[in-house]
Amino acid sequence: MHVHLGCTLLLVLLVNEVLCRTTSSILQSQLGAQGRSLVLVGGALSDNNAAVYNTIVQMAGGKGQARIGIVTSASLDPNTQYQGYSDVFINRYGAAATLHINVSIWDSSVAIDDHLANQVRNMTGFFFGGGDQSRTVQAMYLAGHKDSPVLSAIRDQFMAGAVIAGSSAGSACQPSSVMVTGGVSWDALKDGAQTSSKHTDDLTYNPDGGLGFLEGYVIDTHFANRGREGRMIRLLSDTYTLSRGTRRGVGIDENTALVVTHASTSNGRGQVLGEAGVTFFDLTSSYVDQSQRYFSIRNVYLTYLTHGDVYHLHDHDVTFAQDKTPLLGNENYDHALTSTDIFYGKSSSSSRKPEFLRVAASIFDARLDSSSYGTTYEKNPTFRVEMSKTGQSAVGYVKRAHDFHTDLHSYKNMYVSIHAA
Repeated sequence: MHVHLGCTLLLVLLVNEVLCRTTSSILQSQLGAQGRSLVLVGGALSDNNAAVYNTIVQMAGGKGQARIGIVTSASLDPNTQYQGYSDVFINRYGAAATLHINVSIWDSSVAIDDHLANQVRNMTGFFFGGGDQSRTVQAMYLAGHKDSPVLSAIRDQFMAGAVIAGSSAGSACQPSSVMVTGGVSWDALKDGAQTSSKHTDDLTYNPDGGLGFLEGYVIDTHFANRGREGRMIRLLSDTYTLSRGTRRGVGIDENTALVVTHASTSNGRGQVLGEAGVTFFDLTSSYVDQSQRYFSIRNVYLTYLTHGDVYHLHDHDVTFAQDKTPLLGNENYDHALTSTDIFYGKSSSSSRKPEFLRVAASIFDARLDSSSYGTTYEKNPTFRVEMSKTGQSAVGYVKRAHDFHTDLHSYKNMYVSIHAA
């Protein structure tokens, strides 16, 4: 009996040692090839999105080797969420194994479980599920914003080369900068950013930031689909002077990913992957007119990239995909469009561009107009959003498809100003 138990224990130790060596070898290879890396998805990730799932598995060591820890702390139904993602990763996309990292705001003992932390150290990648990003931050940190043992283990693996991936709240919780926690664009422009909400649609944020895996940017998701451009601009403008504030933001559309490699280095880059796009916000030259009754801001620059385009995170330059052509001289229309509901998004079943993207794309696809505008549907006040392709090296590219709404438009440095109409 004792001999049998001793042999079993020895076998377990040998298996763990082999697993640790394998994990270390995979991480060294990943770190050399892609540096510290993330795959940030804007939510509504389809099980059929092979481009995104295969990328995560590949960046975690490849089929048959990737071991992915799945974090479900944002979800109200963590077990179901874990089973769903585990099935997709293993049975559809070839991951070797998954681990349920079931840290929870309802059971603080999980985040300090040394056994779970040791299991985490055998993972080559991590995937954070959707829900509420505030729950993930609350569950992962101890008092005083100190890393829990589980978060510390995830951080060590990330630094060694493990990819960090997530969707919806699982992406929104990743920045070191302030973390957005709620709100809609019109209310954000009207009332500003707050650390706690009085009303459902208030713009709220966590001043302590997220988990700290991506530096220098606020991250938001379900982005153009829910017309969140206004809330991003107001959040950045209101919080950039804080210790964790920044003048730059990233808004990721649904079923679309920003694949980040060599994060926090001069070679840092983010490539867009998926069906829609990613918006990059630059408020480094912006200023707010304090003499106005309502929020008024000028000198905001937006870059919107679609599948295959690359944003260089260090110098903020752009490389457009080779299958796109310049719009200058190849425009399809005479005039740009306008909108009376500029922050209206889109339903998942519609191929129509969200209103903000519709107006923006039309400016770059117009022969005769260089600017346009949209107003908010909401009144008292009505905000007017003005956009222009003149100045600051603004340029547009496109991959033509069936029509205007299915064409993949991309643009760099579109000028934006907002004021009450």
